[in-house]
Amino acid sequence: MSALDKLLTELLDNLTPLRGFSIIVDIVLTSLLFYALLRLISNTRALQLAQGLAIYYILVYGIEWLSLKFGLLALNSVFSWLRNFSTSFLPLLLVMVFQPELRRMLGRLGSSKLVAADARGQLSDMRDWEESVDEIVKSVKYLSMNRIGALICIQRQTGLEDYVETGVRLDALVRAETLSTLFYPNSALHDGGVIIADNRIVAARCLFPLTGSAELERGLGTRHRAAIGITEETDCIVVVVSEQTGVISLAVRGKLTRYLSPLELRGMLLVMTKPAANEHRFTLSGLFRGRKSSPGKRGGQDG
Repeated sequence: MSALDKLLTELLDNLTPLRGFSIIVDIVLTSLLFYALLRLISNTRALQLAQGLAIYYILVYGIEWLSLKFGLLALNSVFSWLRNFSTSFLPLLLVMVFQPELRRMLGRLGSSKLVAADARGQLSDMRDWEESVDEIVKSVKYLSMNRIGALICIQRQTGLEDYVETGVRLDALVRAETLSTLFYPNSALHDGGVIIADNRIVAARCLFPLTGSAELERGLGTRHRAAIGITEETDCIVVVVSEQTGVISLAVRGKLTRYLSPLELRGMLLVMTKPAANEHRFTLSGLFRGRKSSPGKRGGQDG
């Protein structure tokens, strides 16, 4: 306690208004950092892992201190070695435990407007995209009425090539008949999801990561978990049709909106996937090559 008293005395003796203000700012920024970290891992399996790590280190330090206090030298040596070993490999352990959250965070930074490449998943022709949205809605309406399960992923800025490789490449125009046929029961490609990018059906029977969120509504199956999972890691939009109830849902940024009508779905797709105007967008890639601009053509903002 004497060392702590000495530290507090020195701090109070050297305390000035400017120093006090900097301490307050330091505490506020640190608190915001921890708050952002907790928000990042909240409602995920990482929160339980973080709690497990905290309990582990509390036990190791506690047993080491108690064994030293009561003279249990052998036990103290074991837990002292365990503490040193765990502390040395703590950075590697954190990367292994929080790998999904780190990948998601870096992916969102990479897909931001500052470093976005060219918004690959967005179209330059608004009329073509509206026709594609109408075809998607038409297919979803048919699938919903007939209670045929569907999982349609629409690419935006973040590329989905990793997920395309898990399925079967198609490269077909977006047509309601094609989508409905792909999800028809017992067809060769009805399992998994369909990826749409740049006005084309890129691939079918693709595998998406499942979300680890514990706050999902009961009754939601693998299809809905896959829709939420891929939107947690990328900025894509996923349309889901329930096979049991025919309910239409839309997943965006890890959030699922259910019980949509075809008209509501059309409006949301048009807003969220509207082609963006890239003529005046600053990107790092734009610094190294010239830009093609057409003064007479303008797009909307990305939802």
